[in-house]
Amino acid sequence: MTLYQTPEASLTYHPATETLHLSYNATRLSVSFGQAYQRALEEMLQKNIGKLLLDLKRNAPPTDEEEHILAPLINDIPATFNRPIFIAAVLSEGQYQYQIGNYSAGTTLPPEHVEFNYFTSRREATAWLGDN
Repeated sequence: MTLYQTPEASLTYHPATETLHLSYNATRLSVSFGQAYQRALEEMLQKNIGKLLLDLKRNAPPTDEEEHILAPLINDIPATFNRPIFIAAVLSEGQYQYQIGNYSAGTTLPPEHVEFNYFTSRREATAWLGDN
């Protein structure tokens, strides 16, 4: 079921797996990603959905992961949300290396009830979400 659609992004819900899937196909993360991601987080809260697959494989590496991905989690997901949240971000191999290479010990961490993982394979990301 499609919940949100723009030329750059689509947000669908898969009831069989209780998973939201945000596919973003612009060449880099921008305001349109922020809007689509915000909509995904709102849907998670409103519909009590605990799983999100972020498909970012077609994009250039984010310039600021904290600003684009982690800050909205910290600011928009209340600590009192009544279930754990699992988010799998699917990246290209180059993006993955970029994220790991630019990770620092002082990086902002997601809230305690949010598990966030990077993957280079959609199949592995989907399996991880299915296990949680």
